Amino acid sequence: MDPRGATQSAPAARPLRVLHIEHDPADVDLCVRELKRAGVKVHFETAATPDEFAAKLSDNSFDIVLADYRLPGWTGTEALAEIKKRGLDLPLILVTGTLGEGVAVECIKLGVTDYVLKDQMARLPMAIHRAQEEKALRDAERRAADALRESEARYRGLVDNAAYGIYWATLDGEILQANPALLGMLGYASEEDLRQLKNVENFFCDRLIFGGLSETFRKNGCVDSQVDWKRKDGKTITVRLNGRRIVDPARRHNCVETMVEDITEKLALEKQLVQAQKFEGIGQLAGGIAHDFNNMIGAIVGWADLGMEESEAASRLHRHFQKIRQQADRAAALTRQLLAFARKQILEPRDIHLNHSVAETLSLLEKVIGSNIEVKRNLAGDLAVVRADPTQVEQVLMNLCINARDAMPEGGCLTIETSNVSFDEAYCAAQPAARPGRYAMLSVSDTGTGMDAATLDRIFEPFFTTKEMGKGTGLGLATVYGIVRQHGGFVHVYSEVGLGSGFRVFLPCSSSAVATSDKQEDSAPVRGGDETILVAEDHEGLREIAREALATQGYQVVLACDGEQAVRAFASQPGRIDLVLLDVVLPKMNGPEAYARISNIRPDVPLIFATGYSADIDLLRKARLEGLPVLQKPYSPRDLARKVREALDQHARMVSHADD
Repeated sequence: MDPRGATQSAPAARPLRVLHIEHDPADVDLCVRELKRAGVKVHFETAATPDEFAAKLSDNSFDIVLADYRLPGWTGTEALAEIKKRGLDLPLILVTGTLGEGVAVECIKLGVTDYVLKDQMARLPMAIHRAQEEKALRDAERRAADALRESEARYRGLVDNAAYGIYWATLDGEILQANPALLGMLGYASEEDLRQLKNVENFFCDRLIFGGLSETFRKNGCVDSQVDWKRKDGKTITVRLNGRRIVDPARRHNCVETMVEDITEKLALEKQLVQAQKFEGIGQLAGGIAHDFNNMIGAIVGWADLGMEESEAASRLHRHFQKIRQQADRAAALTRQLLAFARKQILEPRDIHLNHSVAETLSLLEKVIGSNIEVKRNLAGDLAVVRADPTQVEQVLMNLCINARDAMPEGGCLTIETSNVSFDEAYCAAQPAARPGRYAMLSVSDTGTGMDAATLDRIFEPFFTTKEMGKGTGLGLATVYGIVRQHGGFVHVYSEVGLGSGFRVFLPCSSSAVATSDKQEDSAPVRGGDETILVAEDHEGLREIAREALATQGYQVVLACDGEQAVRAFASQPGRIDLVLLDVVLPKMNGPEAYARISNIRPDVPLIFATGYSADIDLLRKARLEGLPVLQKPYSPRDLARKVREALDQHARMVSHADD
């Protein structure tokens, strides 16, 4: 019902469009009358000659063709041939006076839909109706077939272009079909090449696993598992299989459809991430321990040095202090290694050539490496400059060479190489530590015992070692890892049991093309003075050793145990304090904050920061931009006295130039 309550009639049916091939108008009228009497709405058009028929047929808008069997110069079956020639599915009914049984059968075989004799015209509406129904069925079947072909094409497109591998196999594992992704995954050029394996079982590195999966599949009708497969080239990949039972329409029996994902790189990345997170956690612990340990070691070193200076060189007491100092030096070295692994070392980077570092380090290692080990060098002549701390780079090379020596107890060959390399985004996607750009590569390889996969997973862990108890600390390679990572580089290791090992260190290239020369250590005696020094240090042992070391040199010393106390001490006598020594990390107020307060009181006061922890560098960024000196912990009394004298003399020169 419409809104006004009137009944809406259904839309009028479209008239049946009929093309009648007939030369006799009376016969045409006969057909029209018969159809109208049956209530069939009809639109009639006629054609008497082949040309007229062809012209009408080109319109392709007719529902049915009626044709006399015999026409002047041609026949109804010839009209049918023209319809087929054009590829049209257009029913043709013969309306003829006489048609023998044999001819009628032949016409039906040729594709005539039906025939109606002119003396039985009452059959015409029914024949047309049946012809339309048959055509409607054919149209529906054709649409279904087209839809099926389209669906199959879409499915085939999805399968062929899928990122995942897909294969079909019998329940016994016989390979039926595979998509291009699976072929590429396994390194095969074609399905025929793949089918030569005959059975999926041959993909598996362990065929017992295949048997277990087959049994699980038969019970559950599906499988979801992670397994190792072997490629055509022999390489092993790890894949995730997700299979289900389906009915193969071509063979009408059950088969297995399996999705295959290559997760080899994914697992490698996950492993690297877990390793990085583990190292980060260990590094934070190691860095925190080393930071606190540094202060204690500094106090031990200081008191040992003072003891040696104040005792007779030939006395037992002097030797005792020497032993203490030696052990303190070993502890300090251990602390530096922990800080290196934790990437907390204070670096002094310069533009350097790795080739120079190789030459200097090998000159030191010649006696240590041993005569039974041949040392080969292959150094790039055009090696790019890197920005790095030369001492730390030499430590990396030394640790790697000693590690190689220890892996060749019976002798062998140690090869050191350098070269320029570049990495793009694609490579760095699989190397979390890498960044796109240019690198200088330092390679140290040996022909030693090599390492298995379990050892390779742990070689950079601090305190992990394969040596006997007491033969090593397990910090050599951990130090290498930390130093390289702190310089923005990364390390790649490859090794096989019995075939040796290779370590490749990649350090980012510097924008400079020229290396800077190393600093020469000042060997001149340390001069003292009578100036007043304010020392702010929260560690009691370091405060006392600083006071004693400076007082021994003639200085007056004012002590503070935190930042606020240091500011108050300076504010109470700003004209008396000649230099301020501030630890970076202090209770209540850190060193840089205390310096800001002190410089507001007296901007020109000389200052030295003391730290042993690179995490403090962020606090020191502004101070370092101003060129303020930094004293690294643990320091000896001599280092402290030298740094203080240098800062005081530099300040005096600046004042003198200003007066001039």
